[in-house]
Amino acid sequence: MNRPGEQGFMLLEVLLAAFLLAAGLLVLIEGLGQCIAAARSVQNYAVAEVLLANKSYEFRVERAQSYDDDEGEFPDYPGFEWRREFESTEVEGLWKQIIMVRWTERNRPALDSIVEYRYLPEKGQ
Repeated sequence: MNRPGEQGFMLLEVLLAAFLLAAGLLVLIEGLGQCIAAARSVQNYAVAEVLLANKSYEFRVERAQSYDDDEGEFPDYPGFEWRREFESTEVEGLWKQIIMVRWTERNRPALDSIVEYRYLPEKGQ
């Protein structure tokens, strides 16, 4: 038998505590999901920066005589694609080269790019 002052918890108090605990856990899980998505986004941008640097080197050194707009994929990095475009400038022989890397992140297209100016007097002749 319970003595006065030694009563247990009421059912309503237990339900309220369980609800608060469940709500707190849901908030924590949502926050963890957002942290994981942000880390994945940072990782994708880091990969894109490396791929852009490699393409820039390739076009300046290995394929220096290639003057056409071009595009392709990265076989070692599925989901990442690249594109190169040239735009003329006001200075004769000077071209604006844009190299872009695209990928999909959270079901949305993402893009990173670099712009370089190249003196190519042979292009356009």
